[in-house]
Amino acid sequence: MPEPNLPLRGILLTLLPIFLLLSSARAADILSPTAGASPAPHGLAGVRPRGAEGVSPNANAEGPATHAEPATAREATAVPQGKDEMAPQGGQENHDPVPRDAVPAETLVMPEDTGVLDRAGVEEARPPEEASEAAEVFDVPIELNDKVRAYLALFTGERRDRIQEAFDRAGRYLPMMRAIFQEQGLPLDLVNLAYIESAFKVQAYSRARAVGIWQFIGGTGRKYGLRIDWWLDERRDPEKATRAAAEYLRDLYGIFDSWTLAIAAYNSGEGRVAGTIRRQKTTDFWRLRLPQETKLYVPAFMAMTILAKDPARYGFVPPAEEVVPTEALPLSEPLDLRIVAQAGGIPLEDLRALNPELNHLVTPPHAPEYSLRVPAGAAAEFAQNFSEIKKTRRVSWQRHLIRPGETLSQIARRYDTSVQVLSDLNRLPNHHRLRAGRSLVVPLMHLTLADENGPAGRLPRSGSGPRTYMVKRGDSLWRIAQVFDVSTDDLRRWNDLDGSVIHPGLRLRIHPD
Repeated sequence: MPEPNLPLRGILLTLLPIFLLLSSARAADILSPTAGASPAPHGLAGVRPRGAEGVSPNANAEGPATHAEPATAREATAVPQGKDEMAPQGGQENHDPVPRDAVPAETLVMPEDTGVLDRAGVEEARPPEEASEAAEVFDVPIELNDKVRAYLALFTGERRDRIQEAFDRAGRYLPMMRAIFQEQGLPLDLVNLAYIESAFKVQAYSRARAVGIWQFIGGTGRKYGLRIDWWLDERRDPEKATRAAAEYLRDLYGIFDSWTLAIAAYNSGEGRVAGTIRRQKTTDFWRLRLPQETKLYVPAFMAMTILAKDPARYGFVPPAEEVVPTEALPLSEPLDLRIVAQAGGIPLEDLRALNPELNHLVTPPHAPEYSLRVPAGAAAEFAQNFSEIKKTRRVSWQRHLIRPGETLSQIARRYDTSVQVLSDLNRLPNHHRLRAGRSLVVPLMHLTLADENGPAGRLPRSGSGPRTYMVKRGDSLWRIAQVFDVSTDDLRRWNDLDGSVIHPGLRLRIHPD
């Protein structure tokens, strides 16, 4: 006869391993040095994703995280594709625009470096004796421990080519950066953080949506005065981003009174570093149980600073430092960069390289006066030639009559813009309520951006006399009429058009009689 409690015993034996597993997991959480802490503002590729908030350095208070994805998270992944979007109010980073010319952030520090550091021999990584005996030549703390020596071996060995490429890019920015850091009273060796952050790639864009040489995420960039919207992204402006980074580093030093901890916080967030210090009751970076990416970030910076002090000693070609003479060109209205290039006698690619913060081939319309950076002497030539350029060849705007049942997203798609841009331009309190019969102001962005990724040719010249024009992708009948100083009714009459719909490849007759 079976025992009456056998089924109950079987159930208990089944549940016991599950109970023990859950108990051990909870105990591990309690014992973890980061238990209860908010996630850091970054993510280590292949380790774990992190949120956008961290623990504030103020006692028991929480605040926003303040930087970007760490350099260790930057695998050479493809930049997300899709249409640009205007960042919504409140600065949600996941809606910041993706510039069309963005490139994956450089990877000088990787998650697998943990194994490299463990395997690297101290003798193999040892720098020249001169460097070992002269740590005082640096104006930030540099420790020649095993981790730093291992990164020296890695950077002068397996990653030598990447380091040389970074040196090659750095030359045009280093004089400006040192001048700003000196102006702010910061150690000049801090500029070497830019090597670890982005390898001096202005267009660097990480999977955490960190942008530019200093790899700011949107929230921190806006906090330090950088404008980020559909029109421009000042995180890509080397000078403005450097000023923001200098201010941020100065604030971090004010919190920790240690450059090593400030550098760690630049990567991991001041909240996480402050919380770890409180829990462990030590300010020794090498003893703090910080995220693995930060443990790699700091020794990588120290190794890079040693290399940057004397690249030739390690077999590198030093950065060719140069100061490109430029001047500001104040603009009182939005302009197509191709018009500016033509009037100022500037190659378009040079103009774009001097103004990487612009997301499109137009200057932003929201500023009463926008200063464009141009080669020295070009502003006078522009002023002389621009008076001859007709208004019809500048950035234009159009009123759109709302039809019954039409939505803002449909209108945005029609004009190749975004819902947020239309909403901001027209001060719409509600995106979902449009009144038929009313008008919206829409930017003719598709007209100035149609050839953005192609060669920059001259715009058609206006003037009288018979001629033909082949319709290109992005053209509209209204725009063609404006360029040639004729009316849309004239174009319809000359070309037997019933409406305003035209297609690429169609040849239009202009002034045929």
